[in-house]
Amino acid sequence: MNISAVVTGGIAISTATLMPAVEWALGLAFHVPVPPSVSSLVAGVLVAGVHAGIDFIKNRAAAKAAPAA
Repeated sequence: MNISAVVTGGIAISTATLMPAVEWALGLAFHVPVPPSVSSLVAGVLVAGVHAGIDFIKNRAAAKAAPAA
């Protein structure tokens, strides 16, 4: 089942959660106001990366735990 937020230890991390931090970081990096659409896209990529990383770790742990046939 696909969900829109990463839930780890009862804390949901979504694009909306990360947007203020991403806007701040991009503003510091580029020294100009960054459009909300850009910060939304960057936050979405970060959340997707976290999703992929968690899936990779879970699949790798499951493969190691599976008995050899």
